[in-house]
Amino acid sequence: MDCSDILLVEDVPEVMGWLTGLVTTHFPGSTLRSADNRERALRAVTQQAPCLALVDLGLPDGSGIDIIRAIKRQRPQSYCVVTTIFDDSDHLFSALHAGADGYLLKDEPEQEFVHHLRGILEGRPPLSAAIARKVLSVFRPAAEETVRLAPREEQVLTLIARGYSVRKAGEMLGISQHTVAGYLKTIYQKLQVNSRAEATLKAVDLGLVASQAR
Repeated sequence: MDCSDILLVEDVPEVMGWLTGLVTTHFPGSTLRSADNRERALRAVTQQAPCLALVDLGLPDGSGIDIIRAIKRQRPQSYCVVTTIFDDSDHLFSALHAGADGYLLKDEPEQEFVHHLRGILEGRPPLSAAIARKVLSVFRPAAEETVRLAPREEQVLTLIARGYSVRKAGEMLGISQHTVAGYLKTIYQKLQVNSRAEATLKAVDLGLVASQAR
């Protein structure tokens, strides 16, 4: 899909020149408008909401987020694509929440940038590869933290995992059963479990005791 009316919002002259050349080359015949700050962009949107807007987020007089919202209010079917250097999740999700249809990084090679931009207009995933990885990292479960047990706690867990009672474990270690029970309570807290069976399974899964302990 091609857009006949394109708005560029960018305050850095060199980047504006690059975007202008890119749009002129890859979207021939389109009417091109530009704005170098938030106020001028909002004024351009009020006059006529574009079919496609390439919007920088960090503008000298405010955020490009406001421009995206204004365009979507006036013309919901417009395509708003963020072009930015910000690759953090705060900027990304704020832009998407405001209605952005895509989020591209300015430091991408031009061929990739254009490929992603055309993909957005054709309904393909609207993110640069680096940004897609950022999204995945946010929603991917965090790696489970390493559980560290003190040497005596490992001894107690090993014996309990092998089926010994608290009293017997105390006898084998030369400590009272109450002391063993105290260690066991700490072990439960560290492993986030509530029973000997769960503690045994968790200890084996984490490699704290050998699988033979089952």
